[in-house]
Amino acid sequence: MSDILLAEIIRLVSIVLSISIVNFVVGYRKNCDIDKWKNIAIQSAIVLIIFIISRYIDVWNISCIYNEKAYSPEYYFSLFYIIKKFNFSIENSIWIIINMMIMTSMTLIYKKIYNVDWKKFIFLYILAGQYTDVFENIIVPRLLFVTQTGKSLSDDIVYNLNIHDWNIFNIEVLAILFLVCILIIIFIKIINKILKNNIYVYASYIIFVNIVFIILKILVRFSEKYGGFPNERYLIIIEVIPKLSILAIVITIYIVIDMKKENEERLKEKRVYNRLETKNDYYEKVEESQNQIRRLYHDMNNHLYNIQMMNKSSEDASEYILSLQNELNESRKARLSGNSLFDIIVDEKMNICQSKGIDFKIDVDSKNTGFIKNIDMSSILTNILDNAIEACDKMTSNKKYIKLTSMWADDMFVIICENSKENEIKKIGDRFITDKLNKSEHGIGIKSVEKSVKNYDGNMMIFCDDSLFKVKIMIPKR
Repeated sequence: MSDILLAEIIRLVSIVLSISIVNFVVGYRKNCDIDKWKNIAIQSAIVLIIFIISRYIDVWNISCIYNEKAYSPEYYFSLFYIIKKFNFSIENSIWIIINMMIMTSMTLIYKKIYNVDWKKFIFLYILAGQYTDVFENIIVPRLLFVTQTGKSLSDDIVYNLNIHDWNIFNIEVLAILFLVCILIIIFIKIINKILKNNIYVYASYIIFVNIVFIILKILVRFSEKYGGFPNERYLIIIEVIPKLSILAIVITIYIVIDMKKENEERLKEKRVYNRLETKNDYYEKVEESQNQIRRLYHDMNNHLYNIQMMNKSSEDASEYILSLQNELNESRKARLSGNSLFDIIVDEKMNICQSKGIDFKIDVDSKNTGFIKNIDMSSILTNILDNAIEACDKMTSNKKYIKLTSMWADDMFVIICENSKENEIKKIGDRFITDKLNKSEHGIGIKSVEKSVKNYDGNMMIFCDDSLFKVKIMIPKR
C-alpha cells in the first residue's frame, strides 16, 4: 500500500471517528425508528462529503502556507486563532463559511431524519468538535511524540520525518483516540446505568475536563522543573487550557439549564401521577361496585325464575317476569376481556366516544395480565385513549374513529391503539408536542405511558402521519 493511499485512509478513519463521537454525544438514533441500511447510507454519504471537502481544504491550506512562506502551525486555518488574532481575511472568511455550511447541512439532516432538536445538535456538535480537535490535534500527538522521541513537535526534528513516518505516527494517534473514546463511553454508560440520570452524563464531561486539567498541570510543572519543551508549555498554557476552560464553563451552564428543565419535568410528572392515582382509586371503586351489581343481578335473576315457576298459571305474570329477566341479562352483559380494570376503562372511554360521535372499534383480549399493576394499566390505557379521543374530537370531518386491539403474541402482551387525526403533532427531542391549551402538559401523557411500559421491560413504538396516529405497546410476560 502506497503512503499516499495510507494517508487518505487515515484521513477517512479520522472523519469516521469524529462523526461517531458526534453521533454518540447527540444520541442521534434515540428519537427515530430508521432502517439500518438507510442509516448506513446516510452516514456514509456524510462521511464521503466531508472527506472530499477536507481534501480540498487541506490542499488549499498548504497552498496558503507556502504562498505566505510560513511554516509555523499557527498559520493553519483555525477558528480559535482567527478570532484571537482578528484575522478575517478573504481566505479565512471562506473557510468559516464552508464550515458553517457543513454544520447547517448536518443540523438539517439530523433534525429532519433523526428528529434531533437543532439547538441541542448545534451546541453538542460544536462542543464535541472542539474536544475532538484539542485531543486529536494537540494533546495526544504531542504527548505521543514526546514519549517516542523525547523531542517536541515544535523542534526541527519534525522536518526530517517523511510521509511514511507521519503515517505510522498518525495511525498510533488514531488508535489512542479510539481507545480513549471507548473508555469515555464505558465511563458514561456506567454512570448512566448506576445513577440513571442524564444530568450525571453531562457532569461526567466536567469530571473528564478536570482530569485533563490536572494532567496538563502536571505536565507543565514537570516541564518547568526539568526544563525543555518551552514551546509545548506555551501552547498548553496559552491555547489548550483557556479553550478547555471555556468549554467547561459552557458545559456547566448547560447542566444548570438542563437540571432546571428536569426538575420542572419531574414536577409535571408528579402532578400527573397524583391525578392518575386518584383516577385509579376511582376505577377500583367502580370495579367493586360492578362486582356487587353483578352479584345482585344474579340473585335477582334467580328470584324471578323462582317466582315464574310459582306463577305458571298466570300468563301475564310470566310474560312480565320473562321481560324483566331479559332486561337484567342484557344489563349485566359486561366486556370480559380477562382484566376487569381493563374492561372498566374501555367501557368508560366507549361511552365518551358514543357521546362525541367517534366510532370505537374494539378487539381485546387481556387475560393473564394480572402481573401488570392497576396503576400502570390505568396509566397506559387512559393516556393512549384520552389522546386518541382528544385528536378525534378536534377533527372537522365525520370520519372519526378509534381502533383498540389487545392480544397475546407468544409471551408478549400487545396493545395497539389507532386513531384518525387532523391536528398537527410535532416532536422536539423525545417529546411529542400537540396543540393543547395547557402548555405545561405537553408530552406528559406519552411519557407516563412510556414509564409504565418500561417498568415491565416493555417497548412502545409510535407512528403518525397527516391522518393517522398509532401507538403499539409490547409488554413481556412475567
